[in-house]
Amino acid sequence: MKNRLSLIATAIVLIAILPAPAAAQSAKITKVDMTAPAPRLPNGKPDFSGVWARPGTQDLTRTFTNRDGTSNRGEPNPLPFTPWGQAQWDNYNPTKNGDYAGSCMPFGWIRSFTPHPMQILQNNEYISFLFEQSTMFQAVNTEGLPHRKDWPPTWFGDSRGHWDGDTLVIEAVNFNGWAKLGTMGHPMSEGAKITMTFKRPDMGHIQFKWVLDDPKTYTRPISNDRVFVLTPQVEIMEYACMEGNLASLIDGAITPWLGPKDSDKNLVYGPQRDWPAYDLTKPQKLTGALKDVSFSDGPGILRMDVDKKPLVVVLSPLVRMNARGVTEEMLKPGVMVSVVAYASKQTKDELRAESISVEGRTADLR
Repeated sequence: MKNRLSLIATAIVLIAILPAPAAAQSAKITKVDMTAPAPRLPNGKPDFSGVWARPGTQDLTRTFTNRDGTSNRGEPNPLPFTPWGQAQWDNYNPTKNGDYAGSCMPFGWIRSFTPHPMQILQNNEYISFLFEQSTMFQAVNTEGLPHRKDWPPTWFGDSRGHWDGDTLVIEAVNFNGWAKLGTMGHPMSEGAKITMTFKRPDMGHIQFKWVLDDPKTYTRPISNDRVFVLTPQVEIMEYACMEGNLASLIDGAITPWLGPKDSDKNLVYGPQRDWPAYDLTKPQKLTGALKDVSFSDGPGILRMDVDKKPLVVVLSPLVRMNARGVTEEMLKPGVMVSVVAYASKQTKDELRAESISVEGRTADLR
C-alpha cells in the first residue's frame, strides 16, 4: 500500500508542477501543424506531452500502416522461442483459463500501448503515461536513477528513464512474469528486461521502439518499431473496467483469470507433436479437399485428400486461428485448403502446418 500511495502522489505532483503547456497540449487546440518542430521542455529535451493514437497491435508479428498514420513493424514469424517459451505460447488459452485483462488486471507495458487513447504528461524530471484503458498510469523518473532494490515484482515492473541525446530511454525490469506482449498472448518471463525508446521528430509524431531481452522465453532479443500520431482533438476519459465486466465474470460469459497456469511442459502438443518432432528442413505446400476437422483442448486436427492420398494435418489451437482470421465455420467438408506443412518424423502421413489458406485468407499458425 505504501508503494501504491507513493506512485499516486508522484502522479498528482507531476500534473501540478508541469511547465506551461505548448500549443498542441491545450484542450482548446484541436488543429496543429503536424510537421512543426517538436516542443521542448525547459531543460531543452523533447516534450512528449499530448494525447496519442497508437497502432492496434494485438499480434507483434504483424507489420502494417493504418489510415491515421500509426504503424507497426513487427517481428518475423515464427518467433525465436525457447522450448519453455514455446510451451507458454502454445498453452495460452484465454477461453479455457481466462485472460488477466478480462479480469481487469494491469496490462503491463507493451500491451497497454494498444487499446484506447493514451495521454503523456511530462516535466524535467518525470514522464507520466495515462492510459484510458482501465485508468492505468505509469510515472517514470527520467534522471537516470538506478532501479529500486526493494520493490516486489509487478505487472509493469520497475521502470527508470534516462536521455541519450534527444532520445528518451526507459528500461523496465522486475516483472511478475504474468503479463503478455499483446492480445494474442505472446509470453514474457519474470526475468525479462524491456528497453523502450521514444523520439519526437516533429510536432505530430512519436517514433517508439521496444526491445525485449528475455533469454528464458526467446533465443534472441525481439522488438517492434511503432509510430504514434498526435490527436489534439481527443481527451481521455474514465474507464471503469470492473463496472463493465463484473456481471460477465460472475455469469461466466468471461472466464475469470484466477492466476497463472504456466507449465514448463507443452500441454497442448506434447513431445510427440511439438515442432522438433517434424522435419523442419523440408516444408511442403499441399492443396486438397478437406474431409473433416476437429478441435478440442489440444490443437486442431484436419484431414484432407491430396492427389487421392489421405493426410492428417496438425493445426494450431482454435483460439489462435480465430485471432488470425480463420474460423471453424470456414473449414467445411469439401472446401479446398492449402497448407505449408512439415512431415512427422515418427507418424506416417501426418504433418504439422505453419500456415493455412482457405477462402482466399491465409493465417500463420506458428
